[in-house]
Amino acid sequence: MTDYDVIVVGAGPIGSTYAYHMANKGYSVAIFDMKNRIGEPLQCAGIVSTNITLTERLPEEIIYNKVKGAKIYSPNKTLLYVKKEETVAYVLDRVYYDKYLFQRALDAGTTPYLSSRVLDVDMENTSIKTIDNTYTSKIIAVAAGPVSSTSRKMNPDLNDESFTAIQYTLDTKKQDTQNVILEVHNELLPGFLWKIPVTDTKQRLGLFTDASYKTADNLLRNAMNDDDIIIEKHTGLIPKYNKDKKIVYNNTILIGDSASQIKPTTGGGLIVGSNMARLASDKSDLMLKDNDNNHLLEYEREYHKRYDHEFKAQQNVQSIIRELSDDDFDYMFEQLQEHDVDKIISEYGDMDTQTPLLKQLVKSGIIFKLLPKIGVRRLKNIWKSL
Repeated sequence: MTDYDVIVVGAGPIGSTYAYHMANKGYSVAIFDMKNRIGEPLQCAGIVSTNITLTERLPEEIIYNKVKGAKIYSPNKTLLYVKKEETVAYVLDRVYYDKYLFQRALDAGTTPYLSSRVLDVDMENTSIKTIDNTYTSKIIAVAAGPVSSTSRKMNPDLNDESFTAIQYTLDTKKQDTQNVILEVHNELLPGFLWKIPVTDTKQRLGLFTDASYKTADNLLRNAMNDDDIIIEKHTGLIPKYNKDKKIVYNNTILIGDSASQIKPTTGGGLIVGSNMARLASDKSDLMLKDNDNNHLLEYEREYHKRYDHEFKAQQNVQSIIRELSDDDFDYMFEQLQEHDVDKIISEYGDMDTQTPLLKQLVKSGIIFKLLPKIGVRRLKNIWKSL
């Protein structure tokens, strides 16, 4: 006899969301996390597109700010300004949101095990081992973040790669709260630097990159104003999407960062992870009702069907960006500015799905203006992914 129908490893937003859906379907669910304080420390930029409301309820009290646009700067400060009339993104109190999702799972009937490190996930026997006990279940869902030993066990021949991410929360001088600022620097490629307005005098300054931590930290400090004051500093890893990654083995599944369910160009994973938590719960429900593991494999197949095309296109863009110099970016931004591409981005740009914008840039012919820097071969790679 098993201890639970479902065991969830990791009480972050994705693990808590999956636990909630499974408990809400009437199953006995336990959730384990090594930390005793949910949501802390903050390990996210804390900005999400308004598309989140299509998947999850977002309590108004956790929204710090509502953003309508972005000011994107090249190394020589050439500006592309993209904006919409309506709100396009929410700046969240992510610690509070994580706590909200966790409490929602508990209210649905999930049993919590905090300060409980999972030492091993036995995928053959569908059980987990902690310091003082072993627990069995019918399904194990691992949502333990980018550094997951279960992911490595499930994918022994793959190398889990990650970006370095650093973010400061700053007290700053009065700022524009309607727009996020994004900056491109050769040293950060294929990542970028962001300035997210939380309030008119509080800002999240961060970046993600393949560069060393020291290089990233120096760039972040150089981006500060003289009178900025660091309130908090957070570091973490952003997993890189890999289409070959296996996310189901027997009755164990990976979701969220553990499954590398991350948008390649932005490093965002909250919406993708929430969508996949819901999908995984639906397939888990069918698996438990039919006692048929094929339903879990359907979760893996449908995930790839939904996101492989989009993420591959983003990776192709990322591979081009990775090889550009600061002069290349300055040239491209000047060309884009000259041809009013900011208006096209404003109309077709989306934080979550970028292929519609790429298609429009090709259709309008604007992308051919960038050929001296992109090159024919790279352009063909973009074309193939659309």
